Amino acid sequence: MRQPFKKSLWLGLLVTIGTCAGVSLRTLADAKHDSEQRTYEQLALFADVLTRVQEQYVEPVKTDILIGNALNGLLQSLDPHSRYVAPVAFENQQKRARREYGGLGIEVTMEDGLILVGYANPNAPAARSGIKAGDKITHVEGDDIKDKSLSDAVEKMRGLAGDPITITVKSPGEEAREVVVVREVIQGRAVRHRMYEGVGYVYLETFNNEHAARDLAEAIDLLIEEHGRGLPGLVLDLRGNGGGFLTQSINVAGLFLNGGEVVSVRGRQKDDDSRYHAKQDEKIPGIPLIVLINGSTASASEIVAGALQDRGRAMIIGTPSFGKGSVQSVFPLYGGRKGALRLTTARYFTPSGNSIQGLGITPDIWIEPFADDGKEHIAFTESSLPNSLDAIIRETEGHTAKPKPQQQFAPEDWPDDKDYQLEEAVKILKSSEYKARLDGFFNQ
Repeated sequence: MRQPFKKSLWLGLLVTIGTCAGVSLRTLADAKHDSEQRTYEQLALFADVLTRVQEQYVEPVKTDILIGNALNGLLQSLDPHSRYVAPVAFENQQKRARREYGGLGIEVTMEDGLILVGYANPNAPAARSGIKAGDKITHVEGDDIKDKSLSDAVEKMRGLAGDPITITVKSPGEEAREVVVVREVIQGRAVRHRMYEGVGYVYLETFNNEHAARDLAEAIDLLIEEHGRGLPGLVLDLRGNGGGFLTQSINVAGLFLNGGEVVSVRGRQKDDDSRYHAKQDEKIPGIPLIVLINGSTASASEIVAGALQDRGRAMIIGTPSFGKGSVQSVFPLYGGRKGALRLTTARYFTPSGNSIQGLGITPDIWIEPFADDGKEHIAFTESSLPNSLDAIIRETEGHTAKPKPQQQFAPEDWPDDKDYQLEEAVKILKSSEYKARLDGFFNQ
């Protein structure tokens, strides 16, 4: 007697489930249709505004420039590194990759929102035009660069070799002046090295060089050859290094690691996540290593510093890094004929899972390069930029934030021509406390 009831119950359930699934599918389809409809309406609104501007604005307008600016407004409302690259600018980027692009021959950092010249190559056009270390650049081609990102300001100074550029320079104690510099192809390696007070020292200028890791390895070989296998320690200077190729950062970190993770890249979808590992061919196993960083250490440089810190391979000294932990992908539009889309697609994370974005790398020992003048110096960092991506704080069970190190300053009578951060690094490397202090930082 109960069988018909059971049968009707199952049929009822199947009908109900089928009906719910149908409703669910229709709801998803309707939602997608509504979203597309809203997009079309918004595009129609944009086209209407553009038409009215073209027809009724008080002066004639250049539509391509107008649309380019509109696209950049859209993208830079997302974050400071996403942008539309116009066809000419994209072509110039391609030429730079083919070594047809020129520069000024200066190394720069940001200070108080302005470009500070840290080094001027004496054989390069900037130095020949009277620009020297300590000068500040306030305008490029008449555009105020205050509070722009370092990468944007540097990009603006690059161009075709042989093309002139006008920059406004302010030397300490002098009035600002305009200087015209003719760009040149700057030849040179990414690495400078020397023995310094019995310790190896290598300065890595950039990762925008496909041979950065190779040049660094050769420099280390030369230091070992000069001093012998008993090299007491090495200082890797990444101050002012604004980053570059991800592959080179992985290869550079790999010179000091025997395999293991260097960095992970995490996108919007799980399928976008990637982990990158060092090869098992450490260049100088066991040799004490200190990495110098500052507020202009960014992107690929932060990957290296973060990996060596997290893996307990190096002690990090200096000031907190810039905090650019985002990945930009370049999508040519119509084969590049319409320019390109440079879009932030992922974030970098150190081997321990810490986000670089907006936080940067905190040194194990925080040492300022100057004496304490009693003033508050506000660092210009990634998080200072408009619309910068939020930082992601790791929140895992049992994890506590690493304590912030106490800020140290140079003595008041410290001479201007001596590098206090480097001196302190060398002192620590040559002391018997290096390993104990490194282990202590790593265990924190």
